[in-house]
Amino acid sequence: MNHGKIPLRYAKALFLKGIEKNMLQELSEDIKILSSFFENSPSVISWLGSPVIDIQEKNDFFRQELNGQLTDISFKFIDLIIKNKREKYFPAILKKFIEFQENDAGIKIIILTTAIEIDEAFEQKISRIFEKKYNSKIHLFTRVNPSILAGFIIQTDDQLYDASLATELKRLKKELTGQVLEKSATKKGS
Repeated sequence: MNHGKIPLRYAKALFLKGIEKNMLQELSEDIKILSSFFENSPSVISWLGSPVIDIQEKNDFFRQELNGQLTDISFKFIDLIIKNKREKYFPAILKKFIEFQENDAGIKIIILTTAIEIDEAFEQKISRIFEKKYNSKIHLFTRVNPSILAGFIIQTDDQLYDASLATELKRLKKELTGQVLEKSATKKGS
């Protein structure tokens, strides 16, 4: 199964359950709590993925750590993820849930990756450009990835626009390598 589809399916199921039970707002709060929990405790994901730790111990861990902070539906959802051995997808599932919620509210999610940190003024400029383009509110996430060397990568919904120097260099290398191979094949054929 495609790893991209697993988080999508779980997040969609939880989102639809929230709508069905008229608890979308409560689930949204739970997702914020869980997202914060995983951000502040990144080693929990690897601990959860350990085959040595049994399902009940993992479920008990969440109930102890987050007791009184989450709805019963969220605890059942956590139990389901653990039972199905999908723990490593927790962060992606939470992110997808937030995307569903924001899309439902008419908010577009844009992920901007740059080689260096950008200032708030530039972030606002990018947000305004996309607000005009999509005629909706924008939630801009920024990431810094020095390996792209320069330029940027913009991801929205299932679209990706890669204007990074690293990608351009790869394309150029592939093009030049192809031309060299064509020339050497032509010389051998002569």
